[in-house]
Amino acid sequence: MNTQVNIKTGRRRFSANVLTLLVGVVAVLVLGNPSVQAQTTGTTTVDSSVTIATTGTVTEGTTTVTLNGSVIIKCRRVIDNTSTTLAPLVLLDFDFSQLQGTTGSGKTLKTYVTGENHATTLRPFQASDTIVVTVPYFDSATDGQQASSFLATATLNFDTSTGKLTSASLAYGTNVFKSSGVGTFTVN
Repeated sequence: MNTQVNIKTGRRRFSANVLTLLVGVVAVLVLGNPSVQAQTTGTTTVDSSVTIATTGTVTEGTTTVTLNGSVIIKCRRVIDNTSTTLAPLVLLDFDFSQLQGTTGSGKTLKTYVTGENHATTLRPFQASDTIVVTVPYFDSATDGQQASSFLATATLNFDTSTGKLTSASLAYGTNVFKSSGVGTFTVN
């Protein structure tokens, strides 16, 4: 009787787990904190942020949720000094964790939270930009398994000489894209 097992049968060169791990490592290096990222002499970075006190409403079916709170937008402009063809980029982080929503009143009052939600995006650097991000929210009395979402349209303004984010505004809406919310960009 043959008792040897051929352990090489069915083994792939790159399994899905290895590929997922590699993508995760790259994401941490690219999107991680400055202490995690490797410092390169060929790039210049400028960090800035704005905190926006914001209000708005979102309607889902027959329920209208009133939003109130602060949103922190962090920006990192990156210029590759070793290339004359690569445009400067901005890495944006939208922190919605301080934004809450309410509906009803008295005994029917419900509070909605966004949890520790952050939305990140990478964009070409320009004087102004319009970005649409999806924000999940859920009843604070639940565990978030029944989350809904809404869209936040951010209008951002940058100082092109310093590379810093100077101001921003947010508008909220249901999950329906409109052509005015998609935005455009031009490379400077």
